[in-house]
Amino acid sequence: MSISFIKNIKEITQRNYKLQVIFGLLFSFSFLSTGQTALSLKFSPINIHPFNEPNNHLFENKIDANALFVVEPCVILGFETFVYDDALSLRFMFGGYGDAVSHPALFLQAGLKYKIFQVYRSCLAVGVGAMFHGRERWGNIETSVPVKGWATNGKWEYSIGVLGEIEYILVLAERHDLLFSVMYGLEHKTFSASIGYRFWISTNIRNPKKCGSCPFGGHSKGKKWHF
Repeated sequence: MSISFIKNIKEITQRNYKLQVIFGLLFSFSFLSTGQTALSLKFSPINIHPFNEPNNHLFENKIDANALFVVEPCVILGFETFVYDDALSLRFMFGGYGDAVSHPALFLQAGLKYKIFQVYRSCLAVGVGAMFHGRERWGNIETSVPVKGWATNGKWEYSIGVLGEIEYILVLAERHDLLFSVMYGLEHKTFSASIGYRFWISTNIRNPKKCGSCPFGGHSKGKKWHF
């Protein structure tokens, strides 16, 4: 199944030049950056579908009768590198999950994240970026209703959209953070909540501000706590 999906991604990206350019440029810039770099792992157990969904009768793991809350377990691996101080970063995410109709689904996301503010160990950040979303075709289900915005490729279908996120970060130690976030767009017109962990590979700040950001240490040394 996963091999088939990878082949479909290759075929799809070859047909979408703009998608290649966006992901290619962002990925290249990340390697040029010498700033703070981190890996993250997130888990999102439930999606919220607050808008009209013509296929909610197919949702196998719905919690309530109206299919507002649906169990759609998702694991997300993220790579993040900062390009300015400890505030602006490039981020890439790859996720795999079981969607609302219990079909396998995956997504790739590339975008920017900006830290709005930080108070001691608490941070609030927002992120937005382009997303490639693929899932096993819902059209193979007899009672499914066609939805605009999806293109088929063999047994899979895909869409290209935007994923937005608000993230709360609790700093645990110099290289360890706890993450809580709310995302919009993981699935079509859907909100998702997640919890995760972030590990810092590098804590050096690229293009630091003159005074740095409390509670970090030296101006150019990066994410360092004074315990």
